[in-house]
Amino acid sequence: MTEKFCLEIDYMPVGNGSRSGDAIALRFGECESGVWKNQTVFVIDGGNEQSGKALVDHIRNVYNTNIVDRVILTHPDADHACGLKIVIQELQVKKIWMHRPWNHWDDIKDSIVDGRITKNSFGERMQVAYQYAYNIEKLAIEKDIEIFSPHQGSSYTNNSEDILTVLGPSKELYLALIQASGKTPDMAMFESTRTYSTSDKKTVYEDMSFETENLADTDIPTSAENDMSLILLLTVGGEKILFTGDAGTQGLYKSIQYATSNQLSLKDLSLLHVPHHGSRRNLSKGILKYIHARYCIISCAKEGFPKHPSPIVTNSLIRRGMVPYCTQGILLNYRSYLTPSRKDVSPSSAFPFINNVQIPIEI
Repeated sequence: MTEKFCLEIDYMPVGNGSRSGDAIALRFGECESGVWKNQTVFVIDGGNEQSGKALVDHIRNVYNTNIVDRVILTHPDADHACGLKIVIQELQVKKIWMHRPWNHWDDIKDSIVDGRITKNSFGERMQVAYQYAYNIEKLAIEKDIEIFSPHQGSSYTNNSEDILTVLGPSKELYLALIQASGKTPDMAMFESTRTYSTSDKKTVYEDMSFETENLADTDIPTSAENDMSLILLLTVGGEKILFTGDAGTQGLYKSIQYATSNQLSLKDLSLLHVPHHGSRRNLSKGILKYIHARYCIISCAKEGFPKHPSPIVTNSLIRRGMVPYCTQGILLNYRSYLTPSRKDVSPSSAFPFINNVQIPIEI
């Protein structure tokens, strides 16, 4: 890459009230004298319908194009998938990266214990269960847009250089998560990893010392659907960005193992997209031994605090020298050093350290 290669990422505000979501637009390419000469545009998740419209307006009016080179759905939850339908309807999309669970009958049929389930009924039930992703597939077929199902090791390349690499999940893990999901017809030997939170909490004090930290030491199970999230490493223009969707610690650990085995360090990141809107269930002390970034961005609703983000998470990031920023109703822009500045972007304040945090009461 030349020294004039530029990157910028825009995290759109998503969420009404306390309901969070992810909607990300980014572009990279060559700039000269403060002007973009060429660009490649990606959209990663689309949030809700309102943020889908905002993405379309942003790409047209800020990126000055109708072309999106890749639309990527990290996982099929509504708060990530819903807005992408509008992006695909309104803009010229070259290719879509997404998983389609209903296409995996041959992979998991031997584990289905309900003998009444057929290939057709399985597909139909899964399409209903993952309706937002299925709506994207139908629209892609209608508009003749290619859909690619990415797994660990897949990549987007430019001039033989890996720009975007899928660190997880592997196909094996993805199939196991389909089987673990409560949305899948009754399976043998698998059960959902979904957990239920308690409303019984107590307030405790934290300071900058690690002795007061309340982040989990090891895994806290998350839903199978969240752990289906694509974990993506973007390396462009001297920047390294890790996108995590709603991945839990299981998916993150396996992605870290893959990165390590392929000599991809995650301890020199420019930016970390904090998983699941800053939920305390999606990071652990163990994960943060292997990941370090100068800055972190959390996509969370304006009124999502203290669940999104959890101060337990933001405090843990600050202790480790990772500066967190939260959308909370505003657009956040991250750009590489040589990327031209924009009039619509204002400086943002980092999320503060919170001394009083809530933790569940152990019974």
